[in-house]
Amino acid sequence: MLRSILSRFARRRARVSRAVLVAAVGATVLGAAACGGSDDPEPSLPSALLTADRLPADFTVVPMMVNDLIVSNRNTLEQSKTVAFTPAECAPTADAEFNPQLTEDNSALLVAQSDNGTFSELLSSVRRDVDADRRSTTGPCAVVTAVPSRGTLAGARIVTTTVELPALRDPAVEQAFLIRNDSVTTLSGGEVRARTGLMANVLVRRADGEVVTLQVGLSTAERPVTEEERAAVVPGSPLVAAPVSDDDFVRLVRDAVARVAD
Repeated sequence: MLRSILSRFARRRARVSRAVLVAAVGATVLGAAACGGSDDPEPSLPSALLTADRLPADFTVVPMMVNDLIVSNRNTLEQSKTVAFTPAECAPTADAEFNPQLTEDNSALLVAQSDNGTFSELLSSVRRDVDADRRSTTGPCAVVTAVPSRGTLAGARIVTTTVELPALRDPAVEQAFLIRNDSVTTLSGGEVRARTGLMANVLVRRADGEVVTLQVGLSTAERPVTEEERAAVVPGSPLVAAPVSDDDFVRLVRDAVARVAD
């Protein structure tokens, strides 16, 4: 869920801090235990979330309910209808199929915040179309421009550049797609703002054979940037430094996979 052009649109329009995590939100987690065939109960999805001591330094878990995610997702999908994407074929599609299926009974969430970033983790028994995520953010879709036509961002030009991170290989991983996306928003009044996000969508096979969707997201707050900052940035590097390095993010996702697969 976390962290696309649409999530920023939803946050700015709603002006509600609890909408920050559209891809995945929640520390007060709700979820159903997996139904196994043995006499021993299978571990629940909430128990497979990362523990606080495994989060990046300076991040503190904050309470949020699964229903917050569901409501935020619903609003974001509705608002997406007012956004024009270029290239047009790069409009995201995975969320439209995945998000409406999330419920308090099939998902577990975790959110943490620091002074300069937000972390989120989502586990769900709903299978995500990871190939659709890849199609909308790589190749000709590695650089996408979005222009909302309604709300406080109407007329803004949002350019998001996506870089795929090293592949995550693990016997429990059926499919994985890790990215860094760097977004620059030029408001109608001329102000330029930027943010950087790290996102992982992973299909993980648990010990009982069930495949669950794991989403891990880590993003900065959006902040103003100057022309000098934009001119000085090295091509391919983020304009705004992420809370952790790309390598540290990959290790964080690997830790999350290990807990889910255990």
